[in-house]
Amino acid sequence: MDERLQCHLCNKEDNEGIIILNKYICRECELEIISPSVDELKYEVIKRSMKDIWKGVFININVNSNGISF
Repeated sequence: MDERLQCHLCNKEDNEGIIILNKYICRECELEIISPSVDELKYEVIKRSMKDIWKGVFININVNSNGISF
């Protein structure tokens, strides 16, 4: 991958991370996601950022009388 992507969490540009639900997460943030304990402020910041990613998914879901369509 030669294209530099912008991290959804820290805005750093590189191409060493992962993509979650079409949002790029750099390697540093990927490692930060798994490290904090639930009583750390960092945990809350990461949790809110991940919720934002999921909100984008749910906004694109339309519920109609035939069920859920994407």
